[in-house]
Amino acid sequence: MPADGNNSQFQIYLQPGQKIRAEKFTLENLAWLGRGGNGTVFRMIVVSGDLRGLIVAVKFLESLEDAERVARFNQEIQILERVNHPHVIKVLDKGEFNDRDRQIPFFVMEYQPRNFEREFEAHPRGFHPDSVLPLCLQMASALVHLHRKNIVHHDLKPSKVLFDGNNVKIADWGIARLVERSGLRSIVTPHGEELAPHFYISPEQWKWWRKETTDHPDKPSDIFQFGLIIYQMMTGFNPNTVHQWAEAEGEGAQQRVPSEKMRNWEESLFNDVGGIVREMVDVDSDARPAADWVQDRLLVLFRAYTSHFTALYGARPGREF
Repeated sequence: MPADGNNSQFQIYLQPGQKIRAEKFTLENLAWLGRGGNGTVFRMIVVSGDLRGLIVAVKFLESLEDAERVARFNQEIQILERVNHPHVIKVLDKGEFNDRDRQIPFFVMEYQPRNFEREFEAHPRGFHPDSVLPLCLQMASALVHLHRKNIVHHDLKPSKVLFDGNNVKIADWGIARLVERSGLRSIVTPHGEELAPHFYISPEQWKWWRKETTDHPDKPSDIFQFGLIIYQMMTGFNPNTVHQWAEAEGEGAQQRVPSEKMRNWEESLFNDVGGIVREMVDVDSDARPAADWVQDRLLVLFRAYTSHFTALYGARPGREF
């Protein structure tokens, strides 16, 4: 049945063990994973073809009559099909499923059991120091690849960074590179979830969302959001708030920008990474570095840190999750 009597929101239900056919593979449903602003995701297993036995995630579009959501869904498929990077989620197949005389489009993608949002909840004081740089380098590599293709994510936050304990994959490209204001409009889902704004929004995105500017948020917004994620990996704390960019109330009142909320460390590793992050979260988007500059700086720190660790202990640092 449509949700709340609204024909534009069509909820799909699949039984455990139910099979569906994509263009290349047959899939068997295992479990429902969740419902977001632009569809429902199930965990399934491939039961035919070369990838038989592979666990995958399958995303179905439910808002069939909402032209904006259909466009976002199709755009997400197109972006993922043209990107081939080990740290960007990969589309494996796509198709349509007939449910109550309606053709429901879906696509099949790689499955990752965890994401950074859950990891931050499990590690409220931050990740183990030995894991921070390798994970940062993986994300930086993905952003360099994407920005060279002129693809901007626009919504980079912990829930969109999938994780299997060793490797990250950036996911959820529903509003990537949308140049219309609707890409950052507050869209309320049937469960009351708002897509924007959120605690990882950049200053220019906030102004765009409030229609205070006609300048489109671009690659620097991804850098700002990436910087916040790095800082949270180190400390468990996000120095940004969605209200940060609102006008301060009261005469002489001032808002503290994220870089002013960041702590200083005596430890050389976090102090050096923190210096990079301060440049990434600059309020002035033109002052932020490009993704390849961030990658270069992180690589310098990684080489220095691993060399120092090996000299002291005769082994490279290990990760702890």
